[in-house]
Amino acid sequence: MKRTLMGLTLALSALPVSVLADCLSGSDVAKNSTVTLYEQVSLVKKQISDWRIAGRNPYTRHNIYNDAGVNLTSRCAVVDNALDLDLSLYGLTWYSPRKLGAFEEDDSRSQLLIERLRLIYAVSDSVQLEVGKLQAKPGLFFLRSPSDLTPHYYAGSKPTRLYDPALRTAYQSSSWAATLSMDNRDESFSLTVIPKLATIGKDYLTSGNWSANQRGNSSEAWLLSYTSHAFRHHTPGMRILLGESQSIAVSDSYHYTPQLTLNAEMAWHREQRWRHLSEEKSAEVQNYAFPSSLYDAGDKNGVELAVGGQYTSDEFNVFGLEYYYQSEGYSRSEWRKQRELMTFLNTPTGYAPLDRAFDSYKYLMASEISNTGNKGMLQGKHYLNAWSSVQFTHQIALQPYFILNLMDKSTMAGLHISAPLTFIDDQLEAYTGVYSALGSANSEFAFFGDVAGGYVGFKYYL
Repeated sequence: MKRTLMGLTLALSALPVSVLADCLSGSDVAKNSTVTLYEQVSLVKKQISDWRIAGRNPYTRHNIYNDAGVNLTSRCAVVDNALDLDLSLYGLTWYSPRKLGAFEEDDSRSQLLIERLRLIYAVSDSVQLEVGKLQAKPGLFFLRSPSDLTPHYYAGSKPTRLYDPALRTAYQSSSWAATLSMDNRDESFSLTVIPKLATIGKDYLTSGNWSANQRGNSSEAWLLSYTSHAFRHHTPGMRILLGESQSIAVSDSYHYTPQLTLNAEMAWHREQRWRHLSEEKSAEVQNYAFPSSLYDAGDKNGVELAVGGQYTSDEFNVFGLEYYYQSEGYSRSEWRKQRELMTFLNTPTGYAPLDRAFDSYKYLMASEISNTGNKGMLQGKHYLNAWSSVQFTHQIALQPYFILNLMDKSTMAGLHISAPLTFIDDQLEAYTGVYSALGSANSEFAFFGDVAGGYVGFKYYL
């Protein structure tokens, strides 16, 4: 499969240099490209965590972060009506005036990310081939979509995220892949091939410190997708994942009225999709044995389910409510065992080499839990999510959201506001927001301590 993808890429890249130059230089690139500058300042306040590294809190309790970024997007015709080039590149950097804690340190404060880099070949009016770095198509849900069978790890820095006015990270991870798709009035079908180009060998590092291939191409996958448009009120779909992991997902979007849409997705997985704490390895540590890892992914079958709806008013305000369930999430007793292991590791032994070894295990636990979230996964079983997008005059948008873990009652909530600053410059857009993660010390969203934060940012379109 890797040879096939490489051959397709080389074949498409072997076009005459003069043809590519017309696409990537001069008036054509100026007409079809957009450069966006980002600037964001955020303030984060964290309660003292029960975690300790060398006897110290692993998080800076109060900190300020300054993010800056530049995004270049472009799409142009390499061959008219036959072959297009589409790209999105990010340059990102951040700075904090205060020293970071052990759980916040990153390998680099600046990075270059390829979000999208694809060649699109029109085989016919209804068939096209895409080759390059491709973004996965999202599912129907705001919180977590079971039909998202090829999730990507977060690509940004650990302590901070650059937000977009659409209430998401400005940059999205992607994979080197090839997609052959067919679309007509009644149905859509696609086959995506994702080769394995790297292996994740250091799970104890945050995903932002991995290579791009580790985040997006660490497993071989074949994804078949089908969507029917033949029904008046329903849009059913199916996705099948083959390769190193096997899954099947079905979905339906039911337009009950022009304003009310009801969504449902369900997925079955042959094995666990994220690594879980091993009870055997946890027991070994508490018996003063030292396994190389505390987490693994079993071959247990898993089921995901999401149901919900969204209502759109006459003024195009959107209100959504969703329920999400995953069978492989931690039960109350399993989550409690993680807490008990952390408490054991926090107990000083008075023997420096053993205390350092326990600190290493605490760091490993924190990285595993963090990377589960970086992959878009959740730790528990049952969740309720409410969100909305309310439009005001002058294109001001207000977007509140609320996520509740129904088992431990911990919450994540936030409010995001965006507005164009046309009275200063037609190309300037501003956004701001506040958020919090609250719960008991044994809960998912407050496992590392309660968090509250705020941010303000600007986007400028050159």
